[in-house]
Amino acid sequence: MSSRAQTPVRRLALVAAAVSATLVALVTSTAASPASSTDLPPETPRAITAPVERQKMVVIGDSYTSYYGDRNSRFPGWWATLGADLGLEPVIDAVGGTGFLARSGSCAHSRFRGRMDTIRENAPRILFIEGGRNDWRRCNAQGRPIQSTRTEIVTAADEYFDELAQVWDELGRPRADVYVISPWGQSKARKARVIRPIIRTAAQAHGFTWVDTRRLSIEHAPDGIHPNNLGSRFLRDEILANSDLLDRFTRI
Repeated sequence: MSSRAQTPVRRLALVAAAVSATLVALVTSTAASPASSTDLPPETPRAITAPVERQKMVVIGDSYTSYYGDRNSRFPGWWATLGADLGLEPVIDAVGGTGFLARSGSCAHSRFRGRMDTIRENAPRILFIEGGRNDWRRCNAQGRPIQSTRTEIVTAADEYFDELAQVWDELGRPRADVYVISPWGQSKARKARVIRPIIRTAAQAHGFTWVDTRRLSIEHAPDGIHPNNLGSRFLRDEILANSDLLDRFTRI
C-alpha cells in the first residue's frame, strides 16, 4: 500500500489520541480540585420548630376544683377556662372535702400541707390555693370527723402558709404570685363568716395575694355548695375581676 493511502488512517489515530489525552487531563483536573460553591445547588435551610410549652398554673383545692360542671356533664371547671384566658397550663391537685385542717368526711385524704410536692415538682408560674370551706370539721384521733374550733382553724392556716412560704421562696417566686381564694355557696353561711376572714388574714400576713369572691347563688350552685357550669364561669369571672391577672397575662 502506498504512503498516500495510509495518511487518513494515521490522521484518525492522531485525533483519537489527542481526544483521549484531553479527556484524561480533564478528569484528572476535576478530581484534583475541590468543587466551588457555585458548582453545587444551594441547600434549602429547614426550619426546626419546637413545640411551645406553656407555663404552668398549679391549683391546690377541694371539691370546688376536683368536682366541676353539672352532674350530667364534664364541663371544665373554673381553673380550665381561667388557664385558657391566661395562656397557662393548669395542674390540679384537689380532693373534695379537704382543706387546711379537714381531711374529708372519711378522714382518708391529705390536708393541703400534704401536697407540697406537687408545687415543688411543677414549679408553676403562678399558684392557686382554693379552699377553707371544709375546715369547720377535723378528724379526731380515732379517724372520725368532728367539729373544729376557731383556734384550730387559725393554727392550721398559719402552719400551712408558713410551709408554703418556705417552698415558694425556694423556687425563687414572688409571694404575690400565690393567689388564695375561698369560694362559698349558700350553705353554712355562718361558718363562712368565720372561716373566710381567717384564710384571708393568714394569706396576706405571708405576702400572698387574696382574691375575694362573692358567694355563689342557688343558680350557680343548685346543691348549695358545688358550682355548676354557670357557677364555674361565674367563679372564673370573679377571679379575673378581683385580681391583677389580666393586667399581667395576655388573654388568649
